[in-house]
Amino acid sequence: MIALLAATATLQAEPLRSFFEQHCIACHGPDETEGDLRLDTLPPLDGADDETREHWLTVLEVLEDGDMPPKKEPQPEAVEVAKVTGHIAAGLARLEEGPPPALRRMNRHEYENTLHDLLGIDTPLAEMLPEDGKVMGFDNVADGLSISPVLMERYLEAADVAFDAVIRRFPPLPSSTRRSVLMERKENRDSVDRKKGGSIESHGAFVDFSPGWPPARVDEVNATEPGRYDCRLAVWPHQPGERLIAVEVFVGPLFGTGKRRFVGVFDVTGKPGQPRVIEFSTWMDTGDSFHVLPRIFPEHVTWRDKHEERPGLAIEWMEVQGPLDQDFPSLSQIRLFGDRPTLSMEPGTPIWMRHRKDVKHHTVVSSQPEEDLRAILLEFIPRALRRPVPEPLAEQFVGLALDRLEAGRSFEESVRAGVTAVLCSPYFLLLNRENEIDDYALASRLSYFLWSSMPDEELLALAAEARLSDPAVRRAQVERMLADPKRERFVESFTGQWLDLREIEFTTPDPKLYPEFDPLLQHAMLGETRGFFREVLDRDLAADVFLDSDFTVLNRRLAEHYGLEGPDSHERFEVTALPADSIRGGLLTQGSVLKVTANGTTTSPVLRGVWVLEKILGRPAPPPPPGVPAVEPDIRGATSIREQLAKHSHDPSCARCHDRIDPPGFALESFDPVGGVRDRYRTLGEGDKPPGNKKNYRLGLPVDASGETRHGRDFAGFTEFREALLADSDDVARALAEKLLVYATGRAIGPGQRGEVDAILDSTRTGGHGLRSMIHAVVESELFHEP
Repeated sequence: MIALLAATATLQAEPLRSFFEQHCIACHGPDETEGDLRLDTLPPLDGADDETREHWLTVLEVLEDGDMPPKKEPQPEAVEVAKVTGHIAAGLARLEEGPPPALRRMNRHEYENTLHDLLGIDTPLAEMLPEDGKVMGFDNVADGLSISPVLMERYLEAADVAFDAVIRRFPPLPSSTRRSVLMERKENRDSVDRKKGGSIESHGAFVDFSPGWPPARVDEVNATEPGRYDCRLAVWPHQPGERLIAVEVFVGPLFGTGKRRFVGVFDVTGKPGQPRVIEFSTWMDTGDSFHVLPRIFPEHVTWRDKHEERPGLAIEWMEVQGPLDQDFPSLSQIRLFGDRPTLSMEPGTPIWMRHRKDVKHHTVVSSQPEEDLRAILLEFIPRALRRPVPEPLAEQFVGLALDRLEAGRSFEESVRAGVTAVLCSPYFLLLNRENEIDDYALASRLSYFLWSSMPDEELLALAAEARLSDPAVRRAQVERMLADPKRERFVESFTGQWLDLREIEFTTPDPKLYPEFDPLLQHAMLGETRGFFREVLDRDLAADVFLDSDFTVLNRRLAEHYGLEGPDSHERFEVTALPADSIRGGLLTQGSVLKVTANGTTTSPVLRGVWVLEKILGRPAPPPPPGVPAVEPDIRGATSIREQLAKHSHDPSCARCHDRIDPPGFALESFDPVGGVRDRYRTLGEGDKPPGNKKNYRLGLPVDASGETRHGRDFAGFTEFREALLADSDDVARALAEKLLVYATGRAIGPGQRGEVDAILDSTRTGGHGLRSMIHAVVESELFHEP
């Protein structure tokens, strides 16, 4: 006991000593040592080494998570636990030397966004850079963003590509319209005459029945040279029946392996003679065309069937108009080089083009190269580095470019050397470099938090006037930034990482088990969750809405999947009130979440339970002990996952974690891998034939979604489990505050930042911890303003 007193002397010994004597020493003392941890001999925290700190951190985590004392033992009062954990957390915080590091490099998406906004280009760059490491679930945290020689080479390549994208190398053709009437093309007529894939002609339109073969040929509407184009296509539904047919549109190379960019999903309406004309504007490179893929649900009707007319997409014509940007030099070139009378475009070597003759490659030249080079870089450097730059630093980049010029390089090559040097320098790549946080640092922190990019002119102007130090000005700027279209970067990046939405394409549901899944449904899943997050953000709704809500955001495809009334549109998403008896509501019932927490074939209560603990409750489960095999669900339907887990968790070393993991995992067994509600598992083995049309799967064992929460509350299914979660909604608010703080500051959060999280929760408690209010509180937190 003397050792225990010594261990706790610096942490207000009496509360800890009494607590440990009553609840812990019997299992973690001289007579018994569970988990190789003795609390009677655990050294004090003050001056503790790393091993001792980890032991104390373990004690803190198991007490906060309710894992200890074991359920069979008398349980301490919540107030008593809070007092003890507060003492331990305070001791752990004292061991930390200041806040976690904030200095970090841009991740690859921030790098791309920054170059797009800085140079006025939209060339893809992120895919040229390697994947970024994740810490605490996010790829913008300092500890996960290392720099290597290989990465620097990639940055140099990306900067070079970005510089090339700035300059238009030859005068554009005058804007013109190119049209393809599909049934006037020989390839399409041949498909119809030979009935390839059942293709037909109807009222002068080519009818496409599937996104596979044969594709509709539209060669005439390809872009003859790079630029922005207005695109149009005339479509109508063929024999839709009760269906609403949709079309997915992509832009890219017509054939081959080139990447095609997703434009959107559009409803196919209209009729012969009065088609719907779908219009959009996009950048197209030389040879790009646009691809239309019919999305017809359900798709079970084929050209061989006689019981129903086969539904299809009738395409009358497509056209492109452009290039629309007729400026030469380009606007992006003027942005970088300036509109200087001493600059001109000099023609050089000929360029072979099928549709044009006598086209020559142009380069930027200057009649006073040294003066122009210096002026261009001195204007560019502070914009790129997001603050005024000391003259000696600016002269380093100017001097490098001048050296190239003196060595015989051309004016443009010398400018390229200076610009790419800036874009690969630590002054550009590294964020949060400042030892003291001034208004320019605040401008960058705001912009990389909410826009994943550099500050705009308004933020930098406010920084120059030292006005961002005013909390009222910061609040107004946050509101402005959340109303700007660039806030979509925050919505997609934060939800993509917090909820793992970026991984939604990592698995493809088994078409035999889940024939109702299609790309249109996956698109709808993402639309629901992002739209739901926007609604919570715009209305500043309470954090517990993420657990349960009386609304969601639906289009027709998802409403049909959920068995709900929704908008009569695949293209448009609407905030939709849920029936009082609906199981839907909150994040945990959304198809996107249920898909990313499954493997496409089966569900695992372990995977889903771990996801809920980490993402929603902020209580990550520790990794399994070494040598413990994973539980593989039986897709033949012979044994239930619950039976397998019961054997798996008999080991005491597994049971403690499974007491936390299994309850949310069991509750979510109410949903299959594509988000459908179920009461029986689907199987490819023996089982009952499902009702309705012929299907390849069978109905297997019944689903048991019952369990007991870690607080001892029984639940019969998901709805009761969700009610139990709502009783602990403060956990959700705390988890959300921590996620926002990590994402906003780029710092890993530990015990030393508990006070920062508490401050955010205290300042937003009145409104139920509204999401928008939390964002404002994060911006005002000490951690956001510390070096």
